[in-house]
Amino acid sequence: MDNYLMETIKSTTAFIEDHLLEDLNLDMISENVNISKFHLLRIWKGATGTSLMEYVRRRRIALSLSDLLNQRNSIEFISSKYSFGCDRTYNRAFKDEYNTTPAKWRRNPCLLKILDRFNAEFLNCVGEGVAHLCTINVLPDFSIAGYAYTIDNGDNGETANRYAVDFFKNSRQKVFNPVQKDVYIGFSCGSENSCGSMLYLPSVQVGHKSIVPPDMTVKMIKSHKYGVFTYMGLHRPEEISKKKLRELLYIVHHKWMPTVAFDPIEPFSFEYIDYAKCSRYYCECQLYFPISAL
Repeated sequence: MDNYLMETIKSTTAFIEDHLLEDLNLDMISENVNISKFHLLRIWKGATGTSLMEYVRRRRIALSLSDLLNQRNSIEFISSKYSFGCDRTYNRAFKDEYNTTPAKWRRNPCLLKILDRFNAEFLNCVGEGVAHLCTINVLPDFSIAGYAYTIDNGDNGETANRYAVDFFKNSRQKVFNPVQKDVYIGFSCGSENSCGSMLYLPSVQVGHKSIVPPDMTVKMIKSHKYGVFTYMGLHRPEEISKKKLRELLYIVHHKWMPTVAFDPIEPFSFEYIDYAKCSRYYCECQLYFPISAL
């Protein structure tokens, strides 16, 4: 069976690109790809990093550049052609995107970074979900608090998953005033490919105003540059496990890591789950892999 998320993203992209010159709206798009507006917005944002109608607006602006270079078309004509309604709306959108006006750019064209058509082929099917390299991030120092466990590397991930669910449901509330109460961080330290064991720390981020129970472990993670992968699945966040992420971890370790110049650092990674973005039928999980210490 085809991956549902992948097919939804592909069909949404195709429909938008085929109708960019029309008066598109969210209702029209969701009806044509046969998915609710709520789920479509969430899936699209998770896969592309942009909101759905922002993507429509930015793609229209990108396509309009060729018309601007064609001196025969007036700016009023171009704004109407790309469904901006009037030249004032087009001017405002163009300036928000490129920090100049269409007229100024037409008189003195220069290099612009455009939003190209989204290519779903850069996504990877992972079980019933999809995953992709979202971005390269830099995070400053931050601290986490939770209960530390030692897990055998031969474990299939069920033990870590059980600890994670128990912490979020039962122990998270013991931390007073965490940085973000709905965000779970699953910190792993030690190589998953080696023999022996690894440290797993289900946790929440804490700051100087947080009050942490004395029996919890507090760990400070120094600033790093990270490769960040995003996983989306049509299931509860509690069902995220090493087994579900096996294909993604294979991509990370065998396809991505060999192409990256890593500094010798302590081997660790962490999962970041914002439960405010999740439901019984949808979840997002970001996996952070350190590239170099800063």
